[in-house]
Amino acid sequence: MLTATMAMSHAGAQTPTTEPAAPAPTAVRSSPAYPEPYIPPALRKPLRDYSSGPILLRYQAMQKLKKRFDEADQDGSGMLTRDEARKAGLGFVDKNFEHIDTGQKGKVSFDDLKAYLIQRREEARSR
Repeated sequence: MLTATMAMSHAGAQTPTTEPAAPAPTAVRSSPAYPEPYIPPALRKPLRDYSSGPILLRYQAMQKLKKRFDEADQDGSGMLTRDEARKAGLGFVDKNFEHIDTGQKGKVSFDDLKAYLIQRREEARSR
């Protein structure tokens, strides 16, 4: 019975109606809902140039440090020992190894190094 009811309701949905379709309402707006995407160059506002800002400089420095960290990681473990840092010439990591290695594992990850650098920056700002 349920199947018959569903079939009849489905069939009724496909039956064309004899009522004329109501015209779609037209709305008059003072400005379009979506503005024209093209703006001529003469009318464009100049974008702020972040190419030399401090955020970009920090990002670039962090990318260079990450590259040096990965190159220093001789065994590919994603961690540096103090010896690996020393051999790679990462003196900052070597000198501050105990502070970076908060878990006293004998190895530091790049995330450990970033956390230490952020902590140092925050300490310097609070002075």
